[in-house]
Amino acid sequence: MILKCFLLILIGAMIGWVTNFIAVKMLFRPYKEMNFIFFKIQGLLPKRKNQIGEGIAEVVDKELISIKDIISKISPEDIEENIGVIVDKILESRLKEEIVKNFPMAAFFLSDSMLEKIKGIIRESILDNKDEMITVFAKYLENNVDIKSIIVSKVNAFSLEKVEEIITTLAKKELKHIEYIGAVLGGVIGLVQFAVVTLI
Repeated sequence: MILKCFLLILIGAMIGWVTNFIAVKMLFRPYKEMNFIFFKIQGLLPKRKNQIGEGIAEVVDKELISIKDIISKISPEDIEENIGVIVDKILESRLKEEIVKNFPMAAFFLSDSMLEKIKGIIRESILDNKDEMITVFAKYLENNVDIKSIIVSKVNAFSLEKVEEIITTLAKKELKHIEYIGAVLGGVIGLVQFAVVTLI
């Protein structure tokens, strides 16, 4: 009786573990649809890859992050500083050359102090309009950058092997727990079967 009970529990546990092991594997495999006589079979992720990508993109775009969220994190002070650095670099390397090139006679009157004044005027004129520049840039991003389509294309570009590797790496423990739970439930079912058979 004890041996029979042990065998039923063991067989139930094995069936439960194997069933859940196959179920976990079938999340990813087979990658390509396989046709049998009465049915077709394909892994859940390979079959629904496009829909999953679109679903992720929809959630990210609507619930997690948008272009407006990104823009709101842009600091006007940082923008001003970076614009100032770029403008200074351009003026330092190109201003005198461009003035002399376009106005050759100006070279006779162009002192270092005058050049610095011109640089200062140009720099201030640009920085005074930084808010308008940021607004134009923000509108351009809103109108031309589609986070959803970027995410969809990125997800679709992943190979199925890569998707499987990422998910199994991130959820390795959880997937193993599913297999173990199958074994435990199978064992419990085996014990119940033994009890029912014994009582009958």
